[in-house]
Amino acid sequence: MANTYAKEYGYAKAGTTKPANELNAKVRVFKATITLAAQASGDTVTLFKVPKGYSFITGILNGSVSLGSSTIKIGTADDDDKYRASGTHTATTPTLFGDQAGFVSGGNTTDEEIKLTVGTAALPASGTLIVDMLFSAC
Repeated sequence: MANTYAKEYGYAKAGTTKPANELNAKVRVFKATITLAAQASGDTVTLFKVPKGYSFITGILNGSVSLGSSTIKIGTADDDDKYRASGTHTATTPTLFGDQAGFVSGGNTTDEEIKLTVGTAALPASGTLIVDMLFSAC
């Protein structure tokens, strides 16, 4: 039976240099708590700044209320859906999100200010939305 190696384990097995954010990396969590106040379509909420050299792992949305027909996306000024494509979020339990395009081998080349952008329909007038994002760090 054939055996292949994951890219990261292949680095270790071969004794080659690997990006520090891919093998034995530290996990860093960034948290943003948003008070929902009927933010309008097109509005943005700046969540946090992620330092250079960090690579995206996954994100978690946790709302106290359904966002209904409102859509949200998460990204940067240059790529507003880099981490989460536009979509609704109706769950009131923790929900994972993530876009493979957000992962950068070796980490981001610059600091990134992460933003949530409101799309279709305004956000609810009350409630809380928590956005946690996990990154690997060198």
